[in-house]
Amino acid sequence: MTTNTTVTSLSQPKVWWKRHSIEEYVGGALLGVMVVVIFLQVIARYVFGDSFSWSEELARYCFIWLIYFTLGAVVLKAQHVTVDAVISRLPANASRWWEQGIQVVIFALNVLILIYGMILVVRMFSLGQTSSALNLPMWVVYTALPVGLLLASIRAVQASIAIWKPPPGGRASSLDEETEV
Repeated sequence: MTTNTTVTSLSQPKVWWKRHSIEEYVGGALLGVMVVVIFLQVIARYVFGDSFSWSEELARYCFIWLIYFTLGAVVLKAQHVTVDAVISRLPANASRWWEQGIQVVIFALNVLILIYGMILVVRMFSLGQTSSALNLPMWVVYTALPVGLLLASIRAVQASIAIWKPPPGGRASSLDEETEV
């Protein structure tokens, strides 16, 4: 059995900004904002003896948006937590069907939580609640939930389609084929 390293290198885009999804870039920017804000907070507290009243709240809200916004990239690249003790021992065809079933469950749960997330955002909007330090409307913070789950749902559909595509540079395998030689 030999591995073909050229297939994996050909499947990577040559342009650096196409190697990652938009969710990863936004997540990186949010992480950068968090690091800078927390660093400034530490400097202000220990060097100047005073702290910003808004820094912890901003870092917390960036973290919430980071988690939900990057959920789509996690689903697309199948980097979520999995137990593959069973799936790794299945034949190729059964493995594809198992992965397809997982994507269906992920999509269904995302849509269900998305619906309840939208209800929550509407409720927060109608209450008019704002955050204590930033005076930010709380519905803006809670919007991370439906936005992230919408992106994750779209990425679950993309991942589901990718399950059935032949590998780049390789031959299309038949669905009737149970084992590879």
